[in-house]
Amino acid sequence: MKNKIVINLSMFVAFIMVIGCENADFGKLNVNPNEPNQPVLASLFANTIGPISDIVGATTPNHYVQYIANGQYPEESQYQTLNWSTAGLFATLTDLQKIIDLNTDEATKDNAAAGNASNANQIAAATILRVYYYEIMTYRWGRVPYTEALKGIENQYPKYDSQEEIYTGLFNELDMALNMIEAGAGPNGDYLFDSDMSRWESFGQTLKMMMALRLSKANPTLGADKFNEALGNVIASNAENFSYPYLSEENNDNPWEDRFLAPDFRRDYLVSDVFVDALIGSGTNVTPEDPRLYKMAAPAVTSNTFVGAHYGESNDATDDYSFITGDIIYNQTAPLYIFTYSEVLFARAEAAALNWTTEDASALYEEAVKASMEQWGVDSLAATAYVAANPYTGLDSIGYEKWVSLFLQGYESWAEWRRQRAMGYEKELVPPTEMLSNATGIPDRQAYSSTAAALNKEQYDAAIAAQGPDALNTVIWLYK
Repeated sequence: MKNKIVINLSMFVAFIMVIGCENADFGKLNVNPNEPNQPVLASLFANTIGPISDIVGATTPNHYVQYIANGQYPEESQYQTLNWSTAGLFATLTDLQKIIDLNTDEATKDNAAAGNASNANQIAAATILRVYYYEIMTYRWGRVPYTEALKGIENQYPKYDSQEEIYTGLFNELDMALNMIEAGAGPNGDYLFDSDMSRWESFGQTLKMMMALRLSKANPTLGADKFNEALGNVIASNAENFSYPYLSEENNDNPWEDRFLAPDFRRDYLVSDVFVDALIGSGTNVTPEDPRLYKMAAPAVTSNTFVGAHYGESNDATDDYSFITGDIIYNQTAPLYIFTYSEVLFARAEAAALNWTTEDASALYEEAVKASMEQWGVDSLAATAYVAANPYTGLDSIGYEKWVSLFLQGYESWAEWRRQRAMGYEKELVPPTEMLSNATGIPDRQAYSSTAAALNKEQYDAAIAAQGPDALNTVIWLYK
């Protein structure tokens, strides 16, 4: 009798377990109750802004356009690095896409907007930032995955789109985003523009103007159309310049200050002889012709005069040369610029000279030089005197002065210098005597990561076949 009871009890327990299993939600067993299962959009958006600092604070493109030279180790100015990874930027683009998706999907859009900006404003800001990053990627590498990118396991081997396709797509995205902007605040976590959608609109329009001018060689018809669409909607004073907002704390401060003080303590980056000599001009190394040199560089410690370091060479005795101004290299909160009013004015002057607009190229050139002087803190009388001594004489004037005005805006300056070289009126630069990574001149692009071929061989090979060798001096479509 005892055994029979035990058997029946065991059967009863088994029966209860089966019923329980049929009604259990096993999906919840794999959920960590201590972690959110949806991203915090404010944090996600803030994370997508951070990479701008890496772009505006990069050293290598400032070597390409010969603003700076190295001290003891000249390899960076000799183009040592061939391969550059797109992984970090694609990770940021993935986060931006997640923001867009959550604000678009009917199942998640209400939660995405709860306590945050409207769906439209979140999508608009994320899209404008996405366009900004993608444009930088294509003028650095040329062809990159675009139309088939960011799809995860749905497409692990995306094609590398042509630059023509990318620019067309980016203009469409940008126009869509600008048209979506509505009254109200911008996204939570926006420390770039403090959630001010009027600033996002101005940034988007200014980006559109710069992208349009970038097509002056490759597709001037499209460039002129898009330029005129942006005209009148861009920044209109130095007070509206776009810069990265650094803080006086080690984790969020100006990267130039980090190089010279904590944590690197490396007195290496000097102002090049190419730049210093150009600004000395008809003056002397004590009283240079261009008053901006006082604001951009410091006199050499040993001579108290402006002395440029030999570009592309070793400059061991660093105190014999001029460093970048201490207002930047010793200032944690010094701004590094994305776009400036002077750049906008130079773009308008060039567009007028190219007959894209009916504006006055000469007048805009003068305004642009004065705006650059003001940006760097030069006295207005000195600025007026400089302009009088260096009047507008054509596109060559714009090419030179724009090169000066974009000092330390590395990637933007390199993009513009290559474009103007393709047009025939760039500030002439001579490559160093010794060049590394099989470079044959000032780099025309940066090569894909060393793992690109292994990770997506078929599409990588197709891109190389269409664009040319994966080398520093393969000229991309934008500048042919």
